[in-house]
Formats: sequence, C-alpha cells, structure tokens
Amino acid sequence: MSTSFSPSHDHAAGAPAAPKYALRLKQPAFWNTPNPAMEERLLADWRATGQRRQVGAERQGRPRYWLLDGPPYANGNAHFGHLLNKTLKDVHARYASACGHAVTWRAGWDCHGLPLELAVEKRHGPQAKQDPLRFMRQCRDEAAHWKDLQAGAMSRLGLMADMDRPWLTMDPAREAASLSLLLELWQAGLLVERHSPVHWCPACRSALAASELERTVKERMETFFSVPLTPASCEAMARRARRNGAAWPEGPLHLLSWTTTPWTLWANAGFGHPRTGALTVATLAGGVRVVLAVQARDRLLRDDPSMFSHAGQGFDGALDFAELRALSLAAASPLTALEAPLLAAAFASESEGSGFVHLAPAFGPDDFALHESDGVRLDCHVGKDGRLVDVGPVPMPAALQGATLEVASQVSCAMLADAGLLVRMARRSVETTMCWRHKKAVFYRASGQWALDLHKGFDGCPEGLAQRALAALDATVFLPDDKARAPLTLMMSTRRFWTLSRDRLWGVPLPFFRHQTSGELHPDTAALWRALLDRVRTEGVEAWQACETPAGYVKSAQSVDVWFDAGAAWHSAAEDGGGQADMVVEGQDQTRGWFLSSFLLHAFKSPLPPFKKVMTHRFVVDEEGMKFSKEKGNAPDSAALFARSGADVFRLWACSQDVGDEMKWSATSLRQATQDAKDWRSFLRFHLANMEDAAHTARPSTLRDLDRLALRKLQAARAEWHACMDGGRFYQALGCLAQFRQWASAEWFELSKRTLYCANDGSAELASVQWALRESFLLCAQMLATVMPFACEEAYLAWPGHPRASLFLHALPAREAVSEPDAALRRAESMLAWRRALQPLVERTRALVEKGTPVCLVFGAGQDPEVPQDAQNPQNPQDPHGEERLRALFPGCFVLQGEHARALDMWEAGPVGDGVPVRVGKPAVRPHRCGRCRDYVGAALEAPGLCRQCVADMTPGVTPM
Repeated sequence: MSTSFSPSHDHAAGAPAAPKYALRLKQPAFWNTPNPAMEERLLADWRATGQRRQVGAERQGRPRYWLLDGPPYANGNAHFGHLLNKTLKDVHARYASACGHAVTWRAGWDCHGLPLELAVEKRHGPQAKQDPLRFMRQCRDEAAHWKDLQAGAMSRLGLMADMDRPWLTMDPAREAASLSLLLELWQAGLLVERHSPVHWCPACRSALAASELERTVKERMETFFSVPLTPASCEAMARRARRNGAAWPEGPLHLLSWTTTPWTLWANAGFGHPRTGALTVATLAGGVRVVLAVQARDRLLRDDPSMFSHAGQGFDGALDFAELRALSLAAASPLTALEAPLLAAAFASESEGSGFVHLAPAFGPDDFALHESDGVRLDCHVGKDGRLVDVGPVPMPAALQGATLEVASQVSCAMLADAGLLVRMARRSVETTMCWRHKKAVFYRASGQWALDLHKGFDGCPEGLAQRALAALDATVFLPDDKARAPLTLMMSTRRFWTLSRDRLWGVPLPFFRHQTSGELHPDTAALWRALLDRVRTEGVEAWQACETPAGYVKSAQSVDVWFDAGAAWHSAAEDGGGQADMVVEGQDQTRGWFLSSFLLHAFKSPLPPFKKVMTHRFVVDEEGMKFSKEKGNAPDSAALFARSGADVFRLWACSQDVGDEMKWSATSLRQATQDAKDWRSFLRFHLANMEDAAHTARPSTLRDLDRLALRKLQAARAEWHACMDGGRFYQALGCLAQFRQWASAEWFELSKRTLYCANDGSAELASVQWALRESFLLCAQMLATVMPFACEEAYLAWPGHPRASLFLHALPAREAVSEPDAALRRAESMLAWRRALQPLVERTRALVEKGTPVCLVFGAGQDPEVPQDAQNPQNPQDPHGEERLRALFPGCFVLQGEHARALDMWEAGPVGDGVPVRVGKPAVRPHRCGRCRDYVGAALEAPGLCRQCVADMTPGVTPM
C-alpha cells in the first residue's frame, strides 16, 4: 500500500556491490542506528494525517479503555520524572490499543495553587495581588504558558494522548464541576468549619494538608525549666503523701517541665503528665526542689549528673501520677505567670523529658484535645507569616513581638534564665515535617479552616468517606507491586479530617459570605453558591472576585486545596466516561496526594474505587543514587538527549527498568539503551530484508520444522509478554521478547540464511521461511511498538507490502494456545540443543585456527561402524543426505562424517555422552569453498566453482545428489 510518507535515511550507506553470483540480498530502507530526524518526520506525519483519530475510528465500537492522566503541575519545564511517567502511560495505552481497545487518554495539567501565585509575583512583583482579579488572570496565563512548554516536550515521546484537547483544572467547566461537588459535600454536612491546629507553612502563609508535607530532621532546642507550684498545690501534695504514709518535703516546690519549642512558651496553658507512674522530689544544683517522674530523674542523672545536688530517693513513689487529677493542681506559666493546671495527658510519657510537658493548645493537636476536653486556655500568638504577635491577657515583651520562631525560642530561653527558671538547654535532632514546595519546616497553628469530616456518615453511607474508601481500596489492583496500598490504608484509617481551605487567591474558591458582627454564614449561602456556579462555567473562578459582597458581610479569601481539583478529575471528566478509570499511572509521591484525594472524593459518589488499576513508580536518580534537581544542576537535558539519541532510546531505557525501585540514569545506561535499540532495529531489519513482501500471501501447505518451531516459540513469548504487560512489569515483558530475539538471531535466522539467500524462487523451503518471517515481523512489531513506536512504525512503512497506512491501525491477532510440540518439533528442538552444546567447542577451536581456515567437525569419528543407527537421524553416517543436513546445522564450518576422522590435524573431542561422537579441530586438508553460498565441502566443486546444492538451486528442476 502506498502512503504519503516514505522512509528516507540520509545516514544510510550506499548499496553494496553486486555479488559474483545471483543471491537474494535485499537492502530495506531501514537501518540499525536510531535516527532522531526520522522520529521528527514521523511525528509530523502523525500530526498531519491525524493518526490518533484514525486509530480511534478503527477501534470504534470496541471495548473502551480509559487511562486517566494524573495531572503534572503546570509550573516549569518538563523534567525527567514527567517524561518517565508519560512514557509508562503511553506503553499502557498502546498496549490496550494493540489488544483492540478503544483508548481514551486526554493529557491533563494541574493549574491552580501557590506555585503559580509565586511565579506571577516573581514575574510581576509583590504588588501584583493588590488587584485580585487581574492577578488571577495572570495566574491563568502563567499556567497556560508552562502547560504549552511541557506539552511540547512530552509530545516528542510520540504519545498517543490527546494533547490537542487536554483536561486542565483551570478549565471553567471543570472549575464549575469541582465547585458543584464541593457544594454537595457542604450540603451533606461533610464540609465543616473547625478552629484547630493545622499544619502551617509561613512561606505559603497558609494551612497545608498532609499530602503537602514531607518528613525531615531538624535541630530543636530541648529546654528544661522549673515553674513554682501554687501554695495550695504544694499543701495538697504533702497531705496526700502523708496519707500514703510516705515522706514528702514541706514548703514551696517547683515543677520540672520541658519543651522542644520554646517559642510556644508565651502561650503556655498547662502541664501534661502521664496517667500513672511514680513521682519524686529532687533538688537542682541551684537549690530549687522540683517534682518530676522517678524514671525521668534516673535518666537525667545518667545524662547530666551535675543537674541535681540531691536525687531525693527518699521521696520516690510517695505520690503517683494517677492521684494528681483528684488534687486539682496548678503551677505558674513560665513567662506570663498565669495559673496553669496540671492535667493527665495520654501523650505524656515518663520516658521523655521530666514527665511534665508544657501545653500550648494552639500549636499541637494533642494539646488541643485537652483544650476541648478540659477547657485549657487557647492563645495563638503567631501570625500567618510565622512571626509572633501580641495577643492574650498579658502584654508581650517587645523582644518577642514580630520575632521569628527561631528568634522567639532564643528570647524565651533568655527570659527563663533571667527569671532563674532555666535548668538545662541543649540542641536535639528531631523528626519533623516540612512544606514539600519550600522545603522549610512547618508548625501547627490554630486557625479557622474548612475541612472534610472523613468519618461522618451521610445519606446512603453511614460509615463515612474514609471507611468506604478503604473498602474500595481493597478492590483496587496495584501494579507492579502492592507497596502503595499500605500507606494509603494508614492515611485513610488514621485521618479524621482533610483540611481543604487555603489562604490563596488562585484556585477554586470557598464561596462563603460571613456576617461582619456575628460571624455567621449568609442565610442564602446555597443559592449564592449555585448562582456563582453559573458564572464560573463561563468566566472561570475569577467570577468569585467579581461577585458583589452583600451589605454587612465579608467575602471569604480562601480557596480549596489543589488536590481537591485533581482528585475530582473523575467527576469533572464525565465526557471521558466518568465514574471509574481503567488505569492510572503516577509516581509514589502521589500516594499522599492524588491517589488519596481521588479515593476519598469518589467515595462520596460510589462504593467502587475510582480506578480499576493503579500503577506506581519510583524516581529517576543519578548513578550515585542522588535525586536529579534543578537546584543542583544535575538534571539531564531531555531536548539534547532526544536530538542526539532519539525518543525510542529513552523509552526503551524507561521500560527496561524495575519501576518499583529507583531508576539510575547515567552515560552507561544510555549506552546500553542505545545498543539495545540497535539490536531491536537489526532484528526488524533482518525480517524486512528476507520476509515475504506481499501482505496477504496464504500460509504454505507445509512449513519447515524450524519455522514451525520459531512460530511456536513466538507464541509462547507472546503469552509471557501479555502476562507481564498486564502486570505492569514492562522490563520483564521486554525480556520475554528479547529472549525470542536472541534465540531467533542465533538459530532461526542463522540456520535459515542459506535458504533465504540461495534457494530458488520456487522452493517450498523458501516459501516457508519467508511466510514465517512475515508473521513474526507483524507480531513482533506490534508488541515492540508499545515501547519503540518510532522504530516499529518506520520498519512497517519500509515494508513494500504494508497493507495499512500505519502499523497502529492493526490490532494483535487472537491469542493462540501454545500446544504441546509434536514429534517433529521435539526432534528439531533436540537438534538445536545438541548444536548449542557444541557451539562453545566450535568457538574455542575457531580462536586457534589460522584466519581463513574453517573449523572442521567430524561426526561419528571413532564410532564402531557395525553399530546400527536410526536412519532418520541426520547425524547418521549412512544417511546420504546426512552431511548436507549437518552442514546446514553448522554453517561456516567444514563438516565431515566418520570415515574422514584422519582429516583432522589437531582436534578436541565433543562432550561425553553424545549419541554421535564428534571431533572438532583444524582440517588437515584444505576444503573446497563454494563461490556462491560460501559453504565448505569435501567433494570437488562443480563448474564454475559451485557446490552441488547451488548448482541445483540455479538449475530449475534439478535436485542435488
């Protein structure tokens, strides 16, 4: 079939010189070296001819396959991680298409959120936010700019994704769909307002969800301090100790407490202690007597013996923590001197600190629980920017006002020292969290936020979102392994709330109007929300900024977590099938982000999981195992790579990796991938040079046993390939095909060359191998095209008889069951195994003989001629055609039978136990070599210098004797 596209290779060598005798040597317009320029031409042709639409039309009416594209962030150029991810998605999509499915895959981008706000402020200055409406339009333009750049880089991979009609979280229709889902959640009572501590990033000036956090280790200032117990508390403790019949000191006592966040001391509201455990009174080096846990005292004595002047063992166990609740004890706050209660706290421990931990409910969820249960005071003296502000009943010292958390810690410790309360201070490394965007530590800060209640039941789902999502998770298949399931299970089972509100402009708004005086929401909030929905569908989320604020009300300045946008993709992509995607493929970092949000939000609509299959992958690292980053300047230049090596080489590298582990990219791995690409192209080129040109030639009535064996091996490789592809183990799928390629190159191709090059045109053997090669080419090209689409399409178009305009219009034929081999195939396999066993001996001998001298194999050497042999055995010395068959089995070697044993000048015996003894060595006489097929023969050559087989091949109707 002729097409508008024809391969052209500027780098191809000229046609070889014509041989002396006519041979069947074709030179297809397809070469072994990857050609990036050809890939560019193919890309242009696919765009010009609308190949994706053609494939869609070809698959119309077939079972549908929806690959939902988890959106990369439209901020910055596409990096290696993006390209790896898109390659894996494309392999899944091409595999589904090759299996006959109608594939839907629209490229997607996440376009809202802080990174774009920061980019706009950097481009237009910090004053850009003074005009919110204009600022949001600038954010939209910024996202569109980066989306286009990323799409261009990703398209170079040859993706079959719909890049012309991508789904963007900033499309007005999708913004409206997300806002509509949010309204439903609010009306169901799941979107609730909470004033509680949330993770806060001062760089973002906003609350963060768990999906926006990373773990890190940071130095903290571990601070021990003493505070005076109230006189009433001292008397109550003494009375209880005497009642217990134990000694207890008279007079004033202090409490020994501790913290790793001294900046929170200004907000101290109490002291937490374990529910049970022995107490004691020890004397500090300065003479102050302090109450602490016995276990803590012993540990501190080991760590710092100089801390105490008297250990106070005589008071050990006089009181137990369990008795303190009934005594209603209190102490003075360390900086404000306000009265602070002593409370039993589940999180307090004798094994840490002193047994009494400082409480600041505004800055920790555990502390906040005591605020809710025991009414502990809640003062939040840290602003959105992470600096201290003067709030609370006691005026804040000037040294603390406006201080950063680090400075506030130092000032607070200095104030303790000045008051004589500082006992011990040391730097300590602790595990904490940081913002994944800014890589800066975050802290808990109490603020009013909107969150999804994940445990609250709703209509038709009394168990709540989290439990329904957990059940859906159990029904989801994870590829290539189950590593992502455990963290998802943990997050779903332990999180009570998902904080949605963000103090940002660019995003889906939380469209609330709050009364200036009462703080109540507008009574017509639902109606106002629905009216906004209509405007957003046409104007985008900018419509919220243009909405008029009702008199006496204040408009919310908060937007929704960007993971809500992305996690609602299934909801806003109804035209893509909606409901449940067949496959998603994302990095493991999306476990806490897109995967989690998708499962939780989908649970609101359906008990089914949002995805039938989830494939996760790790990340690309350098050869030292370090992450690539723009900051370090070690990120590979994908454009330069594609210009130099082509996209197929990168795709082949990506699919040769175990994506469940980190993937190392280096010059060595690039060389290996390039060589692998050359090997695959050489494999396809051999097919093109030798297979049947016609596309629909019928199967010959008889096939050679070797050709039948090759097709059987190919079907077995295909069965393994399908199993690996279905399991997302692409590197193993490639391995199945590579094993067939290696076998075919070493045995099928090698042992078929004489037939392909020299047999006459009417030969049944030639028809057999040419037909089998055509079948192998079509099947191998379709399977390999999932990974190397450019090379396989180029090879297909270089086939003169290609029946379709593109390889990708074909679908894989129905799978054939791999039946048990018959006797002839078993015999052929046995002969090949025997040949493989002799190959090492042949190669050792070849290294010893002079250049131009062949290796000689003598079969049956030393065998008793009276021993009868199977007449069907081609090694049989009595078989008149045995020598010809052996020569075909060992091309390039000088083959003799037993009576010529003395023809060897030097030899080595074959493996012990072979049915036919073999000697391999240097021939004592110079053999004859055919001038056409180049085989070595013992008999004299026919005129003009040809073996009997070549004479017969060149003379129709003549059979060699």
